[in-house]
Amino acid sequence: MAQPVGSVPREELQVLASAFQELQRSLVERPDDRALLISAIKGMVRGADPESGEYFTAEEFERYRQPAQGDAGAIGAHIRSIDKRFILVPLEDSPAAQAGIVFGDEVHAVDGVRVKGLTASAIAKQLSGEPGTPVAITYFRESTLTVHTVQVVRSAFSPRGAYLSRPAPGVVQLRVPYFATSTLKQATQALSDAWRAEPFKALILDLRGCPGGTVESTVGVAALFLPKDAVVVQIAGANPESNATYRAAPEFYGWKTGGDPLADVPAQARAVPMAVLIDGATLSGGEIVAASLQDHKRALVIGRPTIGRASIQTIRPLQMGAVKFTTGYWVSPLGRKIQGSGVVPDQLVEDPQDPGTVQSAIARLSK
Repeated sequence: MAQPVGSVPREELQVLASAFQELQRSLVERPDDRALLISAIKGMVRGADPESGEYFTAEEFERYRQPAQGDAGAIGAHIRSIDKRFILVPLEDSPAAQAGIVFGDEVHAVDGVRVKGLTASAIAKQLSGEPGTPVAITYFRESTLTVHTVQVVRSAFSPRGAYLSRPAPGVVQLRVPYFATSTLKQATQALSDAWRAEPFKALILDLRGCPGGTVESTVGVAALFLPKDAVVVQIAGANPESNATYRAAPEFYGWKTGGDPLADVPAQARAVPMAVLIDGATLSGGEIVAASLQDHKRALVIGRPTIGRASIQTIRPLQMGAVKFTTGYWVSPLGRKIQGSGVVPDQLVEDPQDPGTVQSAIARLSK
Protein backbone atom coordinates (compact mmCIF):
# COMPACT_ATOMS: atom_id res chain seq x y z
CA MET A 1 0.00 0.00 0.00
CA ALA A 2 1.43 3.40 -0.96
CA GLN A 3 2.56 5.59 1.91
CA PRO A 4 1.19 9.13 2.26
CA VAL A 5 3.55 11.82 0.97
CA GLY A 6 6.03 12.73 3.70
CA SER A 7 5.67 9.46 5.65
CA VAL A 8 8.45 6.92 5.98
CA PRO A 9 7.83 3.16 5.54
CA ARG A 10 8.77 1.88 9.00
CA GLU A 11 9.01 -1.82 8.16
CA GLU A 12 11.46 -1.24 5.30
CA LEU A 13 13.57 1.06 7.49
CA GLN A 14 13.76 -1.72 10.06
CA VAL A 15 14.97 -4.07 7.32
CA LEU A 16 17.61 -1.51 6.35
CA ALA A 17 18.75 -1.25 9.96
CA SER A 18 18.87 -5.03 10.27
CA ALA A 19 20.94 -5.38 7.10
CA PHE A 20 23.27 -2.63 8.32
CA GLN A 21 23.76 -4.37 11.68
CA GLU A 22 24.30 -7.76 10.04
CA LEU A 23 27.03 -6.35 7.80
CA GLN A 24 28.64 -4.68 10.81
CA ARG A 25 28.62 -7.93 12.73
CA SER A 26 29.46 -10.57 10.13
CA LEU A 27 31.07 -9.07 7.00
CA VAL A 28 34.54 -10.56 6.67
CA GLU A 29 36.02 -7.10 6.17
CA ARG A 30 34.34 -4.67 8.53
CA PRO A 31 32.73 -1.86 6.54
CA ASP A 32 33.00 1.82 7.23
CA ASP A 33 29.65 2.65 8.83
CA ARG A 34 29.30 6.07 7.19
CA ALA A 35 30.32 4.77 3.75
CA LEU A 36 27.78 1.97 4.08
CA LEU A 37 24.90 4.38 4.70
CA ILE A 38 26.06 6.72 1.95
CA SER A 39 26.01 3.76 -0.46
CA ALA A 40 22.44 3.05 0.61
CA ILE A 41 21.41 6.67 -0.04
CA LYS A 42 23.15 6.71 -3.42
CA GLY A 43 21.45 3.46 -4.40
CA MET A 44 18.05 4.77 -3.33
CA VAL A 45 18.36 7.97 -5.37
CA ARG A 46 19.72 6.18 -8.43
CA GLY A 47 17.02 3.50 -8.14
CA ALA A 48 14.29 6.14 -7.95
CA ASP A 49 15.67 8.13 -10.89
CA PRO A 50 17.96 5.86 -12.96
CA GLU A 51 18.70 8.40 -15.69
CA SER A 52 19.47 11.49 -13.61
CA GLY A 53 19.28 10.75 -9.89
CA GLU A 54 22.44 11.42 -7.90
CA TYR A 55 23.33 11.92 -4.24
CA PHE A 56 26.37 14.05 -3.38
CA THR A 57 28.15 13.86 -0.06
CA ALA A 58 29.17 17.21 1.39
CA GLU A 59 32.66 16.80 -0.11
CA GLU A 60 31.30 15.71 -3.51
CA PHE A 61 28.81 18.57 -3.57
CA GLU A 62 31.56 21.08 -2.89
CA ARG A 63 33.61 19.69 -5.79
CA TYR A 64 30.51 19.63 -8.00
CA ARG A 65 29.87 23.32 -7.40
CA GLN A 66 33.46 24.30 -8.17
CA PRO A 67 34.19 25.23 -11.80
CA ALA A 68 36.24 22.73 -13.74
CA GLN A 69 39.93 23.41 -14.20
CA GLY A 70 40.64 25.56 -17.19
CA ASP A 71 37.57 26.15 -19.33
CA ALA A 72 34.41 24.23 -18.40
CA GLY A 73 33.68 21.65 -21.06
CA ALA A 74 37.25 21.83 -22.34
CA ILE A 75 36.75 18.99 -24.83
CA GLY A 76 33.47 20.47 -26.02
CA ALA A 77 31.26 17.46 -25.32
CA HIS A 78 28.38 16.88 -22.91
CA ILE A 79 27.76 13.58 -21.13
CA ARG A 80 24.19 12.28 -21.25
CA SER A 81 22.85 9.22 -19.45
CA ILE A 82 20.64 7.43 -21.98
CA ASP A 83 19.30 3.93 -21.36
CA LYS A 84 21.88 3.50 -18.57
CA ARG A 85 24.71 4.33 -20.97
CA PHE A 86 26.95 7.39 -20.85
CA ILE A 87 26.71 8.99 -24.28
CA LEU A 88 29.06 11.64 -25.65
CA VAL A 89 27.40 14.66 -27.25
CA PRO A 90 30.10 16.70 -29.04
CA LEU A 91 29.42 20.32 -29.92
CA GLU A 92 30.04 21.67 -33.41
CA ASP A 93 33.75 22.34 -34.18
CA SER A 94 34.75 21.22 -30.67
CA PRO A 95 37.99 19.36 -29.86
CA ALA A 96 35.90 16.21 -29.34
CA ALA A 97 34.24 16.55 -32.76
CA GLN A 98 37.56 17.26 -34.45
CA ALA A 99 38.96 14.07 -32.87
CA GLY A 100 36.23 12.06 -34.60
CA ILE A 101 33.77 11.60 -31.73
CA VAL A 102 30.13 11.65 -32.86
CA PHE A 103 26.81 11.73 -31.06
CA GLY A 104 25.96 8.34 -29.57
CA ASP A 105 29.51 7.19 -28.87
CA GLU A 106 29.39 5.48 -25.46
CA VAL A 107 32.28 6.39 -23.18
CA HIS A 108 33.90 3.40 -21.46
CA ALA A 109 37.13 4.79 -20.05
CA VAL A 110 38.96 8.05 -19.45
CA ASP A 111 42.77 7.89 -19.45
CA GLY A 112 42.52 4.11 -19.20
CA VAL A 113 40.25 4.12 -16.14
CA ARG A 114 36.81 2.59 -16.64
CA VAL A 115 33.84 4.81 -15.91
CA LYS A 116 31.59 1.99 -14.72
CA GLY A 117 29.97 2.97 -11.44
CA LEU A 118 30.58 6.69 -11.92
CA THR A 119 27.98 9.39 -12.50
CA ALA A 120 27.73 11.69 -15.50
CA SER A 121 28.98 14.64 -13.46
CA ALA A 122 31.98 12.63 -12.24
CA ILE A 123 32.89 11.67 -15.81
CA ALA A 124 32.55 15.29 -16.91
CA LYS A 125 35.02 16.28 -14.20
CA GLN A 126 37.49 13.68 -15.48
CA LEU A 127 37.20 14.98 -19.02
CA SER A 128 37.86 18.59 -18.00
CA GLY A 129 41.28 19.98 -17.22
CA GLU A 130 43.84 22.58 -18.12
CA PRO A 131 43.72 23.81 -21.73
CA GLY A 132 46.46 22.21 -23.81
CA THR A 133 46.49 18.92 -21.87
CA PRO A 134 45.46 15.66 -23.56
CA VAL A 135 42.87 13.18 -22.36
CA ALA A 136 42.42 9.66 -23.72
CA ILE A 137 38.80 8.66 -24.29
CA THR A 138 37.81 5.07 -24.98
CA TYR A 139 34.35 4.70 -26.46
CA PHE A 140 32.08 2.15 -28.11
CA ARG A 141 30.39 3.02 -31.40
CA GLU A 142 27.18 1.03 -31.79
CA SER A 143 26.74 1.69 -35.51
CA THR A 144 29.95 -0.20 -36.33
CA LEU A 145 30.22 -2.37 -33.18
CA THR A 146 33.76 -1.10 -32.66
CA VAL A 147 35.78 0.29 -29.75
CA HIS A 148 38.06 3.28 -30.25
CA THR A 149 40.52 5.22 -28.12
CA VAL A 150 41.32 8.79 -29.16
CA GLN A 151 43.45 11.54 -27.69
CA VAL A 152 41.58 14.81 -27.32
CA VAL A 153 43.54 17.96 -26.50
CA ARG A 154 41.58 20.20 -24.15
CA SER A 155 41.18 23.82 -25.13
CA ALA A 156 39.45 26.98 -23.96
CA PHE A 157 36.51 26.02 -26.15
CA SER A 158 33.31 28.03 -26.36
CA PRO A 159 30.32 26.70 -28.33
CA ARG A 160 29.82 28.29 -31.71
CA GLY A 161 26.99 30.80 -31.82
CA ALA A 162 24.11 31.09 -34.25
CA TYR A 163 25.04 32.01 -37.81
CA LEU A 164 23.28 32.52 -41.12
CA SER A 165 23.87 31.47 -44.74
CA ARG A 166 22.00 31.70 -48.05
CA PRO A 167 21.70 28.21 -49.58
CA ALA A 168 19.50 29.44 -52.45
CA PRO A 169 18.17 32.71 -53.84
CA GLY A 170 15.51 34.08 -51.53
CA VAL A 171 16.24 31.50 -48.79
CA VAL A 172 18.27 31.89 -45.61
CA GLN A 173 19.45 29.13 -43.30
CA LEU A 174 19.77 29.99 -39.60
CA ARG A 175 22.08 27.48 -37.95
CA VAL A 176 21.83 27.07 -34.16
CA PRO A 177 24.51 24.62 -32.96
CA TYR A 178 23.81 25.31 -29.26
CA PHE A 179 21.53 27.54 -27.19
CA ALA A 180 24.15 29.62 -25.42
CA THR A 181 23.42 32.81 -23.49
CA SER A 182 24.37 34.88 -26.55
CA THR A 183 22.47 32.77 -29.11
CA LEU A 184 19.30 34.85 -29.19
CA LYS A 185 21.22 38.07 -29.72
CA GLN A 186 23.28 36.45 -32.49
CA ALA A 187 20.17 35.07 -34.19
CA THR A 188 18.25 38.35 -34.10
CA GLN A 189 21.25 40.31 -35.37
CA ALA A 190 21.88 37.84 -38.20
CA LEU A 191 18.25 37.91 -39.34
CA SER A 192 18.03 41.70 -39.16
CA ASP A 193 21.26 42.18 -41.11
CA ALA A 194 20.24 39.64 -43.76
CA TRP A 195 16.81 41.20 -44.25
CA ARG A 196 18.20 44.70 -44.61
CA ALA A 197 20.84 43.51 -47.04
CA GLU A 198 18.39 41.52 -49.18
CA PRO A 199 14.89 40.48 -48.03
CA PHE A 200 14.29 36.72 -48.20
CA LYS A 201 11.16 34.69 -48.92
CA ALA A 202 11.77 31.59 -46.80
CA LEU A 203 13.82 30.47 -43.81
CA ILE A 204 15.36 27.17 -42.71
CA LEU A 205 16.06 26.78 -39.00
CA ASP A 206 18.84 24.20 -38.70
CA LEU A 207 18.76 22.38 -35.34
CA ARG A 208 20.57 19.22 -36.44
CA GLY A 209 22.89 18.06 -33.67
CA CYS A 210 21.78 20.85 -31.33
CA PRO A 211 21.96 19.47 -27.75
CA GLY A 212 20.01 22.28 -26.08
CA GLY A 213 21.39 24.93 -23.74
CA THR A 214 19.86 27.79 -21.78
CA VAL A 215 16.09 28.02 -21.34
CA GLU A 216 15.97 31.76 -22.13
CA SER A 217 17.67 31.36 -25.52
CA THR A 218 15.56 28.31 -26.34
CA VAL A 219 12.30 30.14 -25.64
CA GLY A 220 13.54 33.27 -27.40
CA VAL A 221 14.44 31.51 -30.65
CA ALA A 222 11.03 29.84 -30.77
CA ALA A 223 9.36 33.19 -29.93
CA LEU A 224 11.09 34.76 -32.93
CA PHE A 225 8.65 32.93 -35.18
CA LEU A 226 5.50 32.79 -33.05
CA PRO A 227 2.74 35.31 -32.26
CA LYS A 228 3.22 37.33 -29.10
CA ASP A 229 2.19 35.44 -25.95
CA ALA A 230 1.85 32.12 -27.78
CA VAL A 231 2.73 29.12 -25.61
CA VAL A 232 6.27 27.98 -26.39
CA VAL A 233 6.62 25.13 -23.91
CA GLN A 234 5.21 23.91 -20.62
CA ILE A 235 6.65 22.14 -17.59
CA ALA A 236 4.74 19.23 -16.09
CA GLY A 237 5.94 18.28 -12.60
CA ALA A 238 4.76 16.35 -9.57
CA ASN A 239 4.22 19.47 -7.46
CA PRO A 240 2.32 22.69 -8.28
CA GLU A 241 5.54 24.72 -7.96
CA SER A 242 7.14 22.48 -10.59
CA ASN A 243 4.53 23.39 -13.23
CA ALA A 244 4.98 26.41 -15.47
CA THR A 245 4.15 27.81 -18.90
CA TYR A 246 6.68 29.70 -21.03
CA ARG A 247 5.25 32.10 -23.59
CA ALA A 248 6.53 34.18 -26.49
CA ALA A 249 6.88 37.28 -24.34
CA PRO A 250 9.94 39.28 -23.18
CA GLU A 251 9.57 38.27 -19.54
CA PHE A 252 10.37 34.68 -20.55
CA TYR A 253 13.39 35.32 -22.78
CA GLY A 254 14.57 38.89 -22.22
CA TRP A 255 14.62 39.30 -18.45
CA LYS A 256 18.42 39.20 -18.27
CA THR A 257 18.92 41.96 -20.83
CA GLY A 258 15.79 44.02 -20.26
CA GLY A 259 13.42 45.12 -23.01
CA ASP A 260 12.54 42.91 -25.95
CA PRO A 261 15.55 41.53 -27.87
CA LEU A 262 13.24 40.57 -30.75
CA ALA A 263 11.95 44.11 -31.33
CA ASP A 264 14.63 45.04 -33.88
CA VAL A 265 13.89 42.09 -36.18
CA PRO A 266 11.59 43.17 -39.04
CA ALA A 267 8.13 41.63 -38.68
CA GLN A 268 8.24 40.41 -42.30
CA ALA A 269 11.45 38.46 -41.62
CA ARG A 270 9.79 36.65 -38.72
CA ALA A 271 6.70 35.72 -40.74
CA VAL A 272 8.19 34.06 -43.86
CA PRO A 273 7.45 30.36 -44.55
CA MET A 274 9.94 28.15 -42.73
CA ALA A 275 11.22 24.64 -42.20
CA VAL A 276 13.08 23.13 -39.23
CA LEU A 277 15.80 20.51 -39.68
CA ILE A 278 16.28 17.91 -36.90
CA ASP A 279 18.02 14.57 -36.44
CA GLY A 280 18.67 11.94 -33.78
CA ALA A 281 21.23 14.22 -32.14
CA THR A 282 18.77 17.09 -31.68
CA LEU A 283 18.15 17.14 -27.94
CA SER A 284 16.46 19.11 -25.18
CA GLY A 285 16.20 22.76 -26.27
CA GLY A 286 16.40 21.75 -29.92
CA GLU A 287 13.46 19.40 -29.40
CA ILE A 288 11.51 22.09 -27.53
CA VAL A 289 11.81 24.59 -30.40
CA ALA A 290 10.97 22.00 -33.07
CA ALA A 291 7.93 20.73 -31.14
CA SER A 292 6.69 24.25 -30.46
CA LEU A 293 6.88 25.39 -34.09
CA GLN A 294 5.33 22.10 -35.20
CA ASP A 295 2.40 22.35 -32.76
CA HIS A 296 1.63 25.90 -33.87
CA LYS A 297 1.87 24.76 -37.52
CA ARG A 298 4.42 27.49 -38.00
CA ALA A 299 7.07 25.32 -39.65
CA LEU A 300 7.51 22.09 -41.55
CA VAL A 301 9.81 19.78 -39.57
CA ILE A 302 12.17 17.70 -41.72
CA GLY A 303 14.71 15.03 -40.73
CA ARG A 304 14.73 12.02 -38.41
CA PRO A 305 12.89 11.50 -35.10
CA THR A 306 14.64 12.82 -32.00
CA ILE A 307 15.22 10.53 -29.02
CA GLY A 308 13.34 12.60 -26.44
CA ARG A 309 15.60 14.21 -23.83
CA ALA A 310 13.45 16.84 -22.17
CA SER A 311 13.63 16.35 -18.43
CA ILE A 312 14.39 18.94 -15.77
CA GLN A 313 16.83 18.21 -12.96
CA THR A 314 16.89 20.04 -9.67
CA ILE A 315 19.59 20.02 -6.99
CA ARG A 316 18.35 20.25 -3.42
CA PRO A 317 20.83 20.73 -0.55
CA LEU A 318 20.32 18.41 2.43
CA GLN A 319 21.62 18.40 6.01
CA MET A 320 24.66 16.57 4.62
CA GLY A 321 25.38 16.98 0.93
CA ALA A 322 22.72 17.32 -1.74
CA VAL A 323 20.45 15.32 -4.03
CA LYS A 324 19.88 15.80 -7.77
CA PHE A 325 16.75 14.37 -9.35
CA THR A 326 14.15 14.89 -12.06
CA THR A 327 11.41 17.32 -11.01
CA GLY A 328 9.54 17.75 -14.28
CA TYR A 329 9.31 17.25 -18.02
CA TRP A 330 9.11 19.72 -20.87
CA VAL A 331 5.77 19.41 -22.67
CA SER A 332 4.85 20.89 -26.07
CA PRO A 333 2.13 23.58 -26.44
CA LEU A 334 -0.42 20.89 -27.31
CA GLY A 335 0.56 18.79 -24.30
CA ARG A 336 2.86 16.30 -26.03
CA LYS A 337 5.43 14.84 -23.64
CA ILE A 338 8.80 15.15 -25.34
CA GLN A 339 10.77 13.05 -22.84
CA GLY A 340 11.05 9.49 -24.14
CA SER A 341 8.90 10.25 -27.20
CA GLY A 342 10.90 12.87 -29.05
CA VAL A 343 9.74 14.87 -32.05
CA VAL A 344 8.58 13.06 -35.18
CA PRO A 345 9.26 15.05 -38.39
CA ASP A 346 6.52 15.96 -40.82
CA GLN A 347 8.85 14.76 -43.57
CA LEU A 348 11.27 11.89 -42.96
CA VAL A 349 14.60 11.73 -44.78
CA GLU A 350 17.12 8.89 -44.86
CA ASP A 351 20.15 10.95 -43.85
CA PRO A 352 19.54 14.41 -42.36
CA GLN A 353 23.20 15.33 -42.83
CA ASP A 354 23.03 14.74 -46.57
CA PRO A 355 23.10 18.01 -48.57
CA GLY A 356 19.90 16.84 -50.21
CA THR A 357 18.04 17.51 -46.95
CA VAL A 358 18.53 21.25 -47.30
CA GLN A 359 17.55 21.06 -50.96
CA SER A 360 14.42 19.13 -50.00
CA ALA A 361 13.51 21.87 -47.53
CA ILE A 362 14.06 24.53 -50.18
CA ALA A 363 11.86 22.65 -52.61
CA ARG A 364 9.02 22.32 -50.07
CA LEU A 365 9.24 26.00 -49.14
CA SER A 366 9.15 27.02 -52.79
CA LYS A 367 5.75 25.39 -53.40
